[in-house]
Amino acid sequence: MKNRYLYVTLLTMLALSTQAQAQKGVSPRLVVNITIDQLRNDYPTLFDDGLIYEQGFYPYNDVDLSSAISSVITGTSPFYHNITGDKWLNRNSLQTVTATPENIAVSTLSDELKVATKGEGKVCAVAVKKETAALASGHNVDRIIWNDNKKKKWNAINLTDKALQLLAEEELGQDSIPDLLLLSYDTKDQNKSDDTTLDNALVKLVREIENLIGKENALFVVTSTGYTEENFSEYAKYNIPTGVYYTNRTANLLNMYLGALWGQGKYVEGSYRNQLYLNHQLLEGKRIALTDAINKSKEFLLQMSGVKRVDTHLYEQNIGDLVVELAPGWKMQNDDTHEQIQVKKQLAYFPIIFYGANVPAEKVKTPVSIERIAPTIAKTIRIRAPNACMTTPLF
Repeated sequence: MKNRYLYVTLLTMLALSTQAQAQKGVSPRLVVNITIDQLRNDYPTLFDDGLIYEQGFYPYNDVDLSSAISSVITGTSPFYHNITGDKWLNRNSLQTVTATPENIAVSTLSDELKVATKGEGKVCAVAVKKETAALASGHNVDRIIWNDNKKKKWNAINLTDKALQLLAEEELGQDSIPDLLLLSYDTKDQNKSDDTTLDNALVKLVREIENLIGKENALFVVTSTGYTEENFSEYAKYNIPTGVYYTNRTANLLNMYLGALWGQGKYVEGSYRNQLYLNHQLLEGKRIALTDAINKSKEFLLQMSGVKRVDTHLYEQNIGDLVVELAPGWKMQNDDTHEQIQVKKQLAYFPIIFYGANVPAEKVKTPVSIERIAPTIAKTIRIRAPNACMTTPLF
């Protein structure tokens, strides 16, 4: 009887130990971070069994691909990481600059992984464009793959095949040291009628990775870039109010207005998209306070059709002194090149999904900022969150 009691006690202790170990969880060997350009709430059904935050959002305006990816991997906004867009105007040269990892002013998930693992954790990225893959991987990367064949376009399946090739060649997720794989897809492959659809590509990616390293060892994180490109042809068709904001014309008119106040000079030394750059040196030479020039500029710009608000960004790197917010439905056009500049507006909400690695299935309706993705991944693989991240993990 005594031996039987001891046997039952040992079984109970073993069961409790196993349960405690399961609750504690095991750090995944591989995190696959997937950003899908312009994904809305109609996410692939594959992830229905995941932890889905249905109301994700970006904590800033004028979201585009580069600023979105940079915000996801740093856990903060462009105010800190400095990637304000795909391109911006350099204040000194007045030439456009393309976003690169060197422009990211804070640490990223890849950086923190390298620090925590003394360089042994691997970081790889795959995207259609080299710039996107490089930006996603941050300051530290082992390999990136992009489409360098301009004659052959990649679809979602092509992107997935390249990712699986990279996974095998670099032996990602094959040991206890966590690795990071960053992918960038596009929703234009979501509604195709053949087997190259985004849904099919993601099913292939997930299933092959799970088969290779085990479902419990891989964590998939999926989210959107948080904007959509407006179709202005539909506005006119259905009599929806719209209009055109001419970028160069606006800069010239503002310059003439300030010249009428304070004498001739190039007060607006540059413009890019909806941003205006004032000539600080000229203002200083004329002993005109920068705040006075800003206030007068705002008064003038707010009288223009289509302008709803003017924000000030004095001395901020990679952004103009004045940023014009247009009325909904309005578009921008460059007067000199006649280029139609797409206005990208933030979506109301989009999903943030965690799938695999024993993450329980649940749908959460509470709004969640994408700033919380990075600290959640960092906690899951037991590394420090990026150094500008100021939000708490989701779980």
